[in-house]
Amino acid sequence: MARATDMMPGASQAHPAIGFCYEENIISNPLTHFGTWTPQGWRVHKIRRAKTVLERIALCGDGKANEFPELPPDFVEDMHDATDGASDAGIYPAEPRVEYPPGHPRWAISHTYLAYPTADQTLYEQEYTWDRSTGRLQTHFRRHVVAEEATTDAESGLTLKVKNSPISTVIAGNKAYPLCNSAVRGVWDNSEKKGRNYYCRTQVRRCLTHNGIYILVAQSPVIQCHGIWKCEEGDDAAFGQNGQCLDPSLLVKTGVPLDCPKLGMTGYVLKREPSSFYGVSVELAEGAHVRVGDSMLAALRACRDVPFQPHAVGFAGWGHWDHAAHILGVPGHYAVPWDLNDNGMVDASDEESLRANLGRDVRVNYYSAAYFGNDWLSTGVLLNPEMRSEPVICSWTQGAGYDSQSGMINLFETPGRGRKVYVEYHHDEPAMAGRNNIVLTIRRPVSSIL
Repeated sequence: MARATDMMPGASQAHPAIGFCYEENIISNPLTHFGTWTPQGWRVHKIRRAKTVLERIALCGDGKANEFPELPPDFVEDMHDATDGASDAGIYPAEPRVEYPPGHPRWAISHTYLAYPTADQTLYEQEYTWDRSTGRLQTHFRRHVVAEEATTDAESGLTLKVKNSPISTVIAGNKAYPLCNSAVRGVWDNSEKKGRNYYCRTQVRRCLTHNGIYILVAQSPVIQCHGIWKCEEGDDAAFGQNGQCLDPSLLVKTGVPLDCPKLGMTGYVLKREPSSFYGVSVELAEGAHVRVGDSMLAALRACRDVPFQPHAVGFAGWGHWDHAAHILGVPGHYAVPWDLNDNGMVDASDEESLRANLGRDVRVNYYSAAYFGNDWLSTGVLLNPEMRSEPVICSWTQGAGYDSQSGMINLFETPGRGRKVYVEYHHDEPAMAGRNNIVLTIRRPVSSIL
């Protein structure tokens, strides 16, 4: 996970090639080390500030190849250059970046995809990997299939096969993993994708965080995160011994709006508190609850009727990310907190829903300008200044899983054996044949400051 703030004591394993380490729960100083989540642990490197020079390399797709041997050996991947316009002033490393076709980025930093309606780091952060030792670039260009007709199997009705494979899987920390993520969004019995989603089920659980930001979940793959709320006295009565919610109505009564989870993603203010862990003061949410008010309605209206477009929001769309300034949305742009019906656009239905909740008191939803991965959730604001583990209430959508190579998708419930269904999913495909239709951007060091 691309945040330099996600550090916590734990074990580490050195990776000498470039200076990366894998840490069980982050032990390095977040002010001097940059971290990215991977299934192997937290992949971190010491931040080295550098001046770099940009070089663009044109590659040619042929409709079949997904490996390109034209990668030179002397590029940077763990240096930070404040003049690199794609790095948000050097917060992120100046690593290789790919466009296909030219002008269409196949990468996104977290300050961009945290503003996506489905903010899955493992699907959007990288659509390629590189190998410095062999000089090879391997592409995993994602293609979104909005609704494909398929048929459930004749024996149990609990599987189906899609036309295109491999179905996309996890890429994190410059490595591809054969793990399911949110690539499959759902299976419905109608082309409008309304009603029962046979691929998904909603989880509401009491979880113990991994640290002050991350929550690891066993019920995966995660398809969507709906909310993370701090626990309050009396919440235990709503949960069974395994942490599963048995009485959602009790939580709703006490300010966890499971009926409209995005309430509470905005409306809070930030305060600063000293942190011995970080060695500086950090931002926390002030107060445990917010009241849905008219100012929220005005902010929603300013973002109405603008459909979501990748790379048109967050850092990619606005040139920077400022949590306090942007959580209410940017006028004239898509805004996650106001897309209450999750249809990719803030519309009249969302305005009606928000209006119906005016005056309602809800808990702060810490899944605010945040993102998730295949088996983890995260908060957009620290839960506590010392990155301690603590109990929280989480709501997310879990998928039934799939076999990437065969294109076989599992279902939690069958609509019937041999039944026609409609599938939304992402799969990897090679670049189409074309001259110079892939652009690889690398940066070479000019000078560095350790």
